[in-house]
Amino acid sequence: MNMKKKSFWRQGILALCLACMCFACGGGEKKAPLGPSKGLPGELLLIVDASLWKTSARDSLEDVLKGSVPGLSQHEPMFRMIRIFPENYSGQYSTMRNIIEVREDPQADGVEMGVAYNVKAVPQTYVNIKARDAASLNHFLMTHREQITDLFLASEMQWEAARLKKKYSKIVDDASRELFGYTVKVPADIAKVKKGEQFIWASSDRQTQDMNYVCYSLPLADSSMLLTKRWVELRDSVMKRNIPGSTPENWMTTTRENGEPLVVQRSVQLADGRQVYEMRGLWEMRKGALGGPFVSLAYPDSAQGRLLVTEGFIYSPDTNKRDLVRRMEAALRTLAPMKP
Repeated sequence: MNMKKKSFWRQGILALCLACMCFACGGGEKKAPLGPSKGLPGELLLIVDASLWKTSARDSLEDVLKGSVPGLSQHEPMFRMIRIFPENYSGQYSTMRNIIEVREDPQADGVEMGVAYNVKAVPQTYVNIKARDAASLNHFLMTHREQITDLFLASEMQWEAARLKKKYSKIVDDASRELFGYTVKVPADIAKVKKGEQFIWASSDRQTQDMNYVCYSLPLADSSMLLTKRWVELRDSVMKRNIPGSTPENWMTTTRENGEPLVVQRSVQLADGRQVYEMRGLWEMRKGALGGPFVSLAYPDSAQGRLLVTEGFIYSPDTNKRDLVRRMEAALRTLAPMKP
């Protein structure tokens, strides 16, 4: 299969910034506009040589692409993976939104990885990996699994955000503009809004597949606010005040195990270049039966001397939650200052 390779990684230069190495396909002669890509949420096409698939590389690929989504209480795969061999590739697959091609090349310098965008459709992320052998590929995948999955997750976030900008909850956007001076595009189903002091909680108010959006402002003190333990303390304090349960002993809190919060945290660069801080994990109602996953993004707003924290949390017992969480995460990433 031919593909214009716009960037590559070799194992010896992986420390270079990804943003400096990935370029959208384009340039040269004027071409007809590309059509829309296709694929269900989280769907990914893997094109892999049969020679690699029959080795230990199969386990490594499945571990990376079908491993558990972090921050959920049960296993849900990172992607819905469709696997084909190169000889079965045809036009029906060429417009899928997420494609990773893994080939064996004895002449390769260890492992080389190329990333191209909008090759046959828009939006589309196409990752091409060439490996000298299965052992090299296994090491590469295990060492750089997060960088690989983040490429496709970023694609999913941008695709979902584009959908949200076409159809979103105006009532939540208006509340955010009024209280914080920021716009936000959350799913249109989220229409029940509660306001507090520098606090918004909006919900789809369903018995299942219930999506919730929260945004609150905190005085920006120092970087210690974003250390995991301190951030969880701040979150729990805000939620206790603003999301009470049915009795005085019930309120929302972060789920803990042996006293430690069940969360994971990292720094993330958004598509527009902004650096934000992400925390995801599980919430529950203290002394209650409700709970589920959440994801939070913290936006430092130095000009206003504040930290804006946005959160999406899900209540959907006995159903899968990955796609609901990702939809809310995409919504959180649309938060932006109002234009003058």
